[in-house]
Amino acid sequence: MIAIRRVIIFMAQILALIFIAVSTVAGALLGDSLLSGIPTLGSATVLLTSVRGISFFGAVAGFFVSTILAAMFYVFVEIAYNTRNPFNT
Repeated sequence: MIAIRRVIIFMAQILALIFIAVSTVAGALLGDSLLSGIPTLGSATVLLTSVRGISFFGAVAGFFVSTILAAMFYVFVEIAYNTRNPFNT
């Protein structure tokens, strides 16, 4: 039973890492799509499209959101483990 639980926790960790990578890429793509949706206002749009700073901030925001969600998931897993084994050190 302990081996099965370790395999499940290992799979959850791998899925959390995949979730972090996918949400980081999704944040970058969302930043690019938001940047391309800016209406043209003259030379300011040309400057914004050459910088591509929004995609970087989108990737950072996606990374932070995903790491916070993964951390919350692991806190809940640890709480569940400690609830089942309260005096295990």
